Amino acid sequence: MSKPYHSGFLFVYKPPGITSSDLVLKTKRILGQKSVGHTGTLDRFAEGLLILPCGDYTAFSQVFLGKDKTYLAEVIVGLRTDSGDPDGVVEVDERETILPRFESEFPINRLDAELESLTKQKTQKAPKISALKVGGKRQSDLFREGTVVEEKERAITIHSVRDIQRTKEGFSFRIHVSSGTYIRKIILDLSEKWGIPLSLGKLVRESIGEYDLNGVKTFDQISDKDLKNWKEVFPLPTRIVDETEKKAVIHGGYIWDKLPKPVENGFYIVDADEKTILAWCDYEGKPDHIPYRYRKVFFDPSAKIMFSK
Repeated sequence: MSKPYHSGFLFVYKPPGITSSDLVLKTKRILGQKSVGHTGTLDRFAEGLLILPCGDYTAFSQVFLGKDKTYLAEVIVGLRTDSGDPDGVVEVDERETILPRFESEFPINRLDAELESLTKQKTQKAPKISALKVGGKRQSDLFREGTVVEEKERAITIHSVRDIQRTKEGFSFRIHVSSGTYIRKIILDLSEKWGIPLSLGKLVRESIGEYDLNGVKTFDQISDKDLKNWKEVFPLPTRIVDETEKKAVIHGGYIWDKLPKPVENGFYIVDADEKTILAWCDYEGKPDHIPYRYRKVFFDPSAKIMFSK
């Protein structure tokens, strides 16, 4: 019998200066994993929380992609780049002359009011310098080649802006936003609105949904012992099966009675050991129809491999 292929969730702190894809590749080497996904990229200059589903748990990636995010943003006043971050091409660098003007024009009460009013924003155009694909090419590459790029607009929610403080180079704040919100585009838009060059100097993702940086390790500290199982990270109602039902499930058959109550993200069918996921299911909710569908069956009957971590 083949060796069990252990899967799990890894919570890791991405350092600045590498891409999210770089971190995934490093994690694959460190853990000896063939399959590692991520649940939302961070720009190269940014840092903070990445949740990496490993092994067969990459099936859960979409659940985390849609969760809200919180960030700590540090803004440099007097510096503007085309991307709104340190990796962009510098367009204006007048920090010494503009910072005193900014401090005069934006006393802390006005700065608070301006930033807190961001919660009224309901849509956002993606920055021209982004990894979004247009005709198969990165939007950032097209922009720097001189191609006119139409900024795509999307619905966003800015839940809150808090902990607003002045810093040596400008100001900082924490922001809680819906998935897909570009913090550096917020800064670029403020720069245009205020008529003052602004750019992100630092961006730290502090949480994804209900998961935060508490106990998170850097990639040079991680090992396979840091993989977390489904009960720790993504618990759902369970239906435990006997051997006869188990055979049906792993071949795509259905069981009909004693199903858990419906929840938003479905339920698990679990082996008699109460540790091993056999399948992740969604309710169909259709009368006179199979009551659920399989989102993922965590067993390969041909290879006799059980996904048991």
